[in-house]
Amino acid sequence: MESNEVIAPFVMKTYQMVNDSSLDYLIRWGNGNNSFVVVDSLAFSQRLLPAYFKHNNFSSFVRQLNTYGFKKVDPDRWEFANEWFLRGQVQLLKNIGRKKQINSRTNNNIQRDDEDDEEIVMEIARLKQEQKVLEQEVMVMNKRIEVTEKRPEQMMALLCKVAEDPEILQRMMLEKLQRSKRLIDNKKQRRLISPMPSPSPSSSSIEIRSSMIKREDNEQNSPATAVWLWNNDGDDGGGFVGGGGGFGPADGDVNTSPAYPFCLLGGGF
Repeated sequence: MESNEVIAPFVMKTYQMVNDSSLDYLIRWGNGNNSFVVVDSLAFSQRLLPAYFKHNNFSSFVRQLNTYGFKKVDPDRWEFANEWFLRGQVQLLKNIGRKKQINSRTNNNIQRDDEDDEEIVMEIARLKQEQKVLEQEVMVMNKRIEVTEKRPEQMMALLCKVAEDPEILQRMMLEKLQRSKRLIDNKKQRRLISPMPSPSPSSSSIEIRSSMIKREDNEQNSPATAVWLWNNDGDDGGGFVGGGGGFGPADGDVNTSPAYPFCLLGGGF
């Protein structure tokens, strides 16, 4: 314990309570005058503690005694002693001080600290992995945003092409009709050479296809017709070929171009 030139307030107040004979029914000196006894802990907590220490917690008072080196000397009652706490020896009270604070991380806790450090390292590694996944997701989102921001530019480019060449829609429609006819001829040839019999198209289907082709021939100058053909053709996913226009893949190739009108821009979405 530390030796102080000034008496600690807690020690001085405790001495005053013990040395006050009018309070002997609550707290008094022990038989040897080298200890003190709390006679009635409940009444002591309710009457004296609030007056001297501004609280009524007896357990807190006992903890303070332990902090200043007092020890419980009788297991059957609240009797405490300190070698410097003696009746009539006020000058010795300056030797009573707080115990030195013990570092929470002592040699007994080294193993536990090592385990905590290992858990922290594992947690850091997990967080880094999650951060890497989030960064990849952010990159994907940024790419999608860039593509979305380019769509107005692509639309303007298409409109500029139509303004420069008003007949572009007519050529697109003709190329679409040519492709549709070639696909129908190819299907007929495959049915003829196929080893397995396949059901022939119904007359209603042939009539519908014939009427569609006639209507397309009559509406070659209609841009709306070109859009309808692009979006409703059942034989392929859309796109035009042939005619030197370069608006879609050649026969036999997989069509990967986007739907009209963005296919005209080359890149698409």
